[in-house]
Amino acid sequence: MKVSLKSIIASVTFLFYSILSPLNAQTLSEALVQSYNNSGLLDQNRALLRAADENTIIASSALLPIVSWAANFSGNWSETDTAGSSTSDVVWRGSVGLNSSLTIYDGGTNKLAADVTKQNVLATRQGLIALEQKVLNGAASAFMGVLEGRETVRLRENNYSVIQEELKATRDRYEVGEITRTDVALAEARLASSLSSLSAAKGQLVQSEAVFKNAVGISPQALISPMEMLVLPKTVEEAVSIASSSHPELKQLQYQIKASELTLKRIKASSKAKMTLNSDIGLSDSDVQSDTLQASIGLSLSGTIYQGGSVPAKERQALANLQAVRSSLHVQMDAIEQSISSSFAMLEVAKASRAAIEKQIEAAEVAFNGVKQEASLGARTTLDVLNTEQELLDAKSQLINAIYNEYLAGFDVLSASGLLTVEHLNLPVARYNPEEYYKSIVNNQDKGSERFKAIKNLLQELNKD
Repeated sequence: MKVSLKSIIASVTFLFYSILSPLNAQTLSEALVQSYNNSGLLDQNRALLRAADENTIIASSALLPIVSWAANFSGNWSETDTAGSSTSDVVWRGSVGLNSSLTIYDGGTNKLAADVTKQNVLATRQGLIALEQKVLNGAASAFMGVLEGRETVRLRENNYSVIQEELKATRDRYEVGEITRTDVALAEARLASSLSSLSAAKGQLVQSEAVFKNAVGISPQALISPMEMLVLPKTVEEAVSIASSSHPELKQLQYQIKASELTLKRIKASSKAKMTLNSDIGLSDSDVQSDTLQASIGLSLSGTIYQGGSVPAKERQALANLQAVRSSLHVQMDAIEQSISSSFAMLEVAKASRAAIEKQIEAAEVAFNGVKQEASLGARTTLDVLNTEQELLDAKSQLINAIYNEYLAGFDVLSASGLLTVEHLNLPVARYNPEEYYKSIVNNQDKGSERFKAIKNLLQELNKD
């Protein structure tokens, strides 16, 4: 019976897009959400980001007064011998004091150090976004790999069953003398080959499921393949334009450049004089004197005359690091443009391949039905039937792969453009917000304290960038 191309494509697409379970079927979106929420790699780097956040607070603390306290309590015992008699005495002394210091002028060194850490934090945040893209892309690839593997196994199982039926029919025809023993042997060989291909497909599926578990965090159950294609940039030029302004790896390097520029300024400023305001107040008491309250305030001025050439060396080192990071930005942009072009090319290849394979399936189906009918009339051999059937099987397998590659190429385009984010994919997930960590610190501070004001200002500065 002749089967139309429409029905063939419909059946293959249905099988590929409909590996369903009534209760626990998992969509691609759900798999991406699962990987985003449960990635150990993301958890690790989020913790590292929080650690980097603390560096900004540590660096900013140098702009605030340093207050310290000290307390002392001691007893002195003495014994005196005079003219055969001895006396002993114990004198108790105690003191408590506060000391504070504030850097009034240091050439801007402390401020620049705080600015450097701020830029490093912003760079780390972009690095986390870039890592999120890799995690999501890995989960998508694993999801589609399982779909392809399961459908390939299904196709191989169906082919094995069909060849079994053909072998039975071939043996029946041999029994009545219509064909030779050679025809039976050919059918038996093809059945063994089909079984080998089925075993290989099952082995590949096991590997794909293991990759899925590692990428998503759970073993794959029933999977529902996406029915809609991704929202992609229309052209390579549009993708490059988007990437140049928002790709996280580029933005990370831009913040690193700013940090390197500020580091160079900080090193130059470190050789300038430093002025510090100091104050202290203390109370002392002992058995032999009355309470004494003392207080003092003063300014100190210090500067470096000679450091053995370390400052110029540090300047040259910082300048070289700055030049290296600037060069990295150009290299990274070139790499992103190349990745975008390659991804678009692979997407077009996948689309063209799918269209060509669909036509191939149509021709292979017509050929198979015709050869099979001619063989029943004795005009074709068993080998002819097996060969045309194999061609049809190969074409259907290629179609599965083309559908898989087309969708995955779309993810590569998004990743190369810097758009593989939970926002662009519209994933139902609570996005990790690094600002919440700062907010939690601010909320635990005394609202009237200088530390509270400093952290709040720092948070506002980070949000501006």
